[in-house]
Amino acid sequence: MKSDDAVPILFHFSEIKKRIIRIGIVLLITTILAFIFYQPISKFAQKPAIDALTSIYPDMPARLVFLDVFEGWSATAKLSVLIGFGTSFPYMMFELVMFLRPGLTSTERKYIYALIPSGTILFFLGVAFGYFILIPPALYFLFEFGGDIATPTPRIGSYISLISSLVFWMGIIFEIPIGMFLLSKAGLLKSRWVSKQRRWNILFGFILGAIVTPTFDPVTQTIAALPAIFLFELGLILVKLSERSQAKRRKSE
Repeated sequence: MKSDDAVPILFHFSEIKKRIIRIGIVLLITTILAFIFYQPISKFAQKPAIDALTSIYPDMPARLVFLDVFEGWSATAKLSVLIGFGTSFPYMMFELVMFLRPGLTSTERKYIYALIPSGTILFFLGVAFGYFILIPPALYFLFEFGGDIATPTPRIGSYISLISSLVFWMGIIFEIPIGMFLLSKAGLLKSRWVSKQRRWNILFGFILGAIVTPTFDPVTQTIAALPAIFLFELGLILVKLSERSQAKRRKSE
């Protein structure tokens, strides 16, 4: 490798390192703040479970328990990290955009700037969808199933792990259009190919729904699959818009 070629690579590594450090600092601050206010956050996180237990077993006290000495602390720490990640996500998007910015044209920068609000909105929509739409029926199914042979007493640790995984991955799934748009801009994804794969996109949406959801009932899996399928279609529209803008730019040149 020539020394002239090594300079840009070393510069990029240095730039990535700086941005990762800044992201880490912001994530640490938001996680600490979430840990400080863990009581209202924990109550909000437990609400779907309490509501489901109260609805199914109205004569029983609805509560979550911890059976290990460190389980309460570890569950709080895990929830704090999740909240810290969510609140620092806009800053992560900002750092990503600023890293990509130097290699883009003025037209491409207009599109990339839109990633900060659009990516943030889509992520939080996914989190909200997971919490308000997907978790309640999933918990109802899990708590009701087998309730005639045993009394459900959910552990706080396993519950926080369950909802953390579910809302996080729903947030990531809602980023599908952004990912498809970026791949199109990089020349790695074509709308014609995506259109031909539409039937497989539907299948992939249901596979994602089966992976994300903790239950085996088709209703909950369908609830998770439908937004994934819709987001693939939205991503296809963005890919077509990207190709049109690239075609116009080539004509103008």
